[in-house]
Amino acid sequence: MRSISLLLFISIALLGLLGSHTVVAEEKTCEKPQVEDPECPSRPHIIRCAGHYLDTNKNGLLEKAELEKAIDELSWFSRGVLKILGSVDKIMYKCDHDQDGAISIDHDMEHNKETCLSNCFKRRSFKSAFFPECDL
Repeated sequence: MRSISLLLFISIALLGLLGSHTVVAEEKTCEKPQVEDPECPSRPHIIRCAGHYLDTNKNGLLEKAELEKAIDELSWFSRGVLKILGSVDKIMYKCDHDQDGAISIDHDMEHNKETCLSNCFKRRSFKSAFFPECDL
């Protein structure tokens, strides 16, 4: 009887350990999905892509001049789609949380979740205009 109890205890302990590893693995996949939904790209995905494609001087800031240059290089159709998101000044107002003239990938993008790239439509439009091929 004692050996059955010990065996049962060890089995439960092992299941507990395996269960905790499963939870850790699930948490990691939530941070960066393996495959982005093209209809609703995640906000972290858009932020990574913007940093890679639009931050041309690689200082961790999307400056107004960089955003203006990126928009000027778009086709007329893509510029029209971006008008839905607003002018450069409106984008800066919504995304530059501390209003210092540049959108910080680390600071501002953590504090403007309600106003900047807040829904699927805006994220999808932004991605299709600036970096449709991005898979970061």
